Amino acid sequence: MIHVSKRLLKFPEYAFSLLAKEARKREEEVGRKILDLSIGSPDFPPSKIYIEKLKEYIDKPGSHIYPGYGAISSFSDGLITWYKNRFNVEITSNELFPLLGAKDGVSHMAMALADEGDEILVPDPGYPAFTGPALMMNSTVVPYSLTDENDFKLSIYEIEKKLTEKTRMLWINFPSNPTGQVITKEELIPLVDLCRERNVWLIYDNAYAEMTYNGYISPSILEIPGAKDIAVEIGSFSKMYSFAGFRMGWVVGNSEAILSLAKVKSQLDSGLSLPFQELSAYVFTHPDLNWHTEMINGYSQRKNVLMEVFIKRGLSMKDPQGGLYLWAKIPVGFQDSTEYAMNLLKEKHILVTPGTVFGNNGKNYVRISFSGDITHLSEYL
Repeated sequence: MIHVSKRLLKFPEYAFSLLAKEARKREEEVGRKILDLSIGSPDFPPSKIYIEKLKEYIDKPGSHIYPGYGAISSFSDGLITWYKNRFNVEITSNELFPLLGAKDGVSHMAMALADEGDEILVPDPGYPAFTGPALMMNSTVVPYSLTDENDFKLSIYEIEKKLTEKTRMLWINFPSNPTGQVITKEELIPLVDLCRERNVWLIYDNAYAEMTYNGYISPSILEIPGAKDIAVEIGSFSKMYSFAGFRMGWVVGNSEAILSLAKVKSQLDSGLSLPFQELSAYVFTHPDLNWHTEMINGYSQRKNVLMEVFIKRGLSMKDPQGGLYLWAKIPVGFQDSTEYAMNLLKEKHILVTPGTVFGNNGKNYVRISFSGDITHLSEYL
């Protein structure tokens, strides 16, 4: 047999790739399209203003050439302006870097900041991409619990107990994927203080910063005094601006961490394309507030519809203040979330994500996305 890497044994295939295969299989069996409520792929059309600007940037002479490594000046200036206007945070050009979507930064952060045998703390339940790349790098993943008993908020006391001499990184994510839980600046302060005291990198996945409801406003980790000593923050255009397929994002924060990530990426890709960097700069400095309000209202309406539908089907959940998902407890009578999800797929041709995808604490939960079209939902029920 031709050799393949033993590294492949350390991590599973990405969960949403497996779910997509299950959906296609079921579609072939029944000859009917599955209603996919599993993946967070926003279907709300991007702002027409931004699409027209992208066309301009693509048409510019030289738009097809390699972008070089790092940010062009307009990208840097735009992101610096956005952080000042949005969070009242001052950043410099050596404290930022463009990404090929947020997952780019998430996936490569362990390679930049941790070594074999180092420990990386991740939330359970939490985004699977925090875990897979760490295992790929032979780092040790240490989960910390987010549970219903604690309203899916992290416990600073549990995290402190789990920190060891081998701990290098702590991942946090709010608004949370999958739970929709949020965090306040006051709750971030002790996390920053703890990581500074213990010399641990604090990585804040803030990809859903502008996907918030019911008056909640998401903070930046960089608003906390001293955060730049140990923290970086990852942002994304995918959800916030419906640019998921364009693969545009950014990372900001500690300059040493940014430089380390940039060095890794210099070996793995050739940078964010010039038209997309120019589009980023324009979006940062020209917010389309009417479009954003319409998008948030649209997702909020879908959220409310799906909550009503699934509560009637025996699930229980709270109204999330952020993100694009409902985190729903399955009805009594099912062994676990995988059994419930596969039963729903078989009986109703609706695909949701088993909570076990996100960790052991998801055993009795499913994640239901309200980012897709539910116009024909009633036909599946």
